Amino acid sequence: MPYLEIRNLEKKYKNFTLSASFGVEEGEFLCIIGPSGSGKSTLLSIIAGLEKPDKGTITINGKDITGERIQDRGIGMVFQDYTLFPSMNVEKNIQFGMKEKKSERKKTSDALLSLVGLEGYGKRSVSSLSGGEAQRVQLARAIAAKPQILLLDEPLSALDAPLRKSLRASIRAIHDATGITMLYVTHDREEAFSVSDTIMIMHDGKSVAMGTAEELYRHPEDLFTAFFTGEGTALPAHLVYENTEGYVFFRPENAVIAEENLDESLYPMHLVLKGAEIISCEFTGSGYLLGLQYKGYPILSESATKPRRKTVSVMILKESVLNLA
Repeated sequence: MPYLEIRNLEKKYKNFTLSASFGVEEGEFLCIIGPSGSGKSTLLSIIAGLEKPDKGTITINGKDITGERIQDRGIGMVFQDYTLFPSMNVEKNIQFGMKEKKSERKKTSDALLSLVGLEGYGKRSVSSLSGGEAQRVQLARAIAAKPQILLLDEPLSALDAPLRKSLRASIRAIHDATGITMLYVTHDREEAFSVSDTIMIMHDGKSVAMGTAEELYRHPEDLFTAFFTGEGTALPAHLVYENTEGYVFFRPENAVIAEENLDESLYPMHLVLKGAEIISCEFTGSGYLLGLQYKGYPILSESATKPRRKTVSVMILKESVLNLA
């Protein structure tokens, strides 16, 4: 049985229905991603007890907590907005939810400040903290309560890109140091790929895919998952294989161009698409990302060098091509 199990959960709203069934192992770091309005934050709110489901159960370590009060669930939560108490210094904010004796709280809060990279910040006013520092204090305060599960709802969305990159590495390090089971909502695919053990993709209130970042990127089961996990090309399958329905999908790194005339019989391991026109050419640092048109459809391909010709052939390794609905 999973450590956290969401079974047949359902919550109906006026124009939206959330439904979910999934499990999370103890100590796992699950990232939940999806478009805006897909139900990511709503799901966390229900797990935390901020909203009640219409149907279904939530169990932690075999215990049904569906009807438990928020404070009795053993769940910590970090929001994207800072919820620190302005009348308390950093140390007092962290100690607020502690269960230890008063004599032990100073030692614990100091240890947590060290864990989140804010050693010596205990006596500072929270109003003097930067956004990144305030979010680290929120993390320390959430961990101080010793939750069974920690929920993080887009905790880095208000920060600039370099700081987000630094803090996401810190969050992963904190997870590894504490072993707390974490559910982390983000709209940032790169962020999810970099910190997660497992990723769940949500769309229109439902989980449409779940797996590791590599599994979802290399072996998506549908076009929505394929495009949500990275750039790619989808062509109607009949353009490539006669009398075939659905789409063929491939990533830019699996497609290369050839500027010379090709004898297709010499390339049995590749799909060869002749007569593609280059529309755009973007230098990426390691090479070029090309935007092409083939029979009216867009294609993305990588190239180590800048093409000299406008019309080229595109070669895709057959083993990398996916047939998707």
